[in-house]
Amino acid sequence: MDQPVPAYLMALGAGDVAYRAIDGRTGVYAEPAMLDKAHYEFAEVGKMVTTAEGLYGPYRWGVYDVLVLPPGFPLGGMENPRLTFATPTIIAGDRSLVSLIAHELAHSWSGNLVTNATWTTSGSTKALPFTSSAGSWKP
Repeated sequence: MDQPVPAYLMALGAGDVAYRAIDGRTGVYAEPAMLDKAHYEFAEVGKMVTTAEGLYGPYRWGVYDVLVLPPGFPLGGMENPRLTFATPTIIAGDRSLVSLIAHELAHSWSGNLVTNATWTTSGSTKALPFTSSAGSWKP
């Protein structure tokens, strides 16, 4: 990775996962049994990145992928530079819950590029994505 990353943004995912590209800069990782469903669900993630760039400026992390975690992952999603960890509960089969990804993607600008001066300012990096994903994702 060419971009420097603050230590608190580092993440590591490991396990029996496979990868499938969505387009030239987005893709999805999932357990092999979930990969087809996840790829279908996130087919418009590349369009989300392009739409977000229109709102906030260039996406500076190179690639943006989604890692669908096993069912025990208790959160909706967690963004990291280049990768969002996502709960498998957003795989609905009809793309109705992918606005979660729009929210996590917005952190690529208002969290991952804006580093906190101290831990007391960490809440400021969470505000913009809530306003960015207030409605449903529509291409």
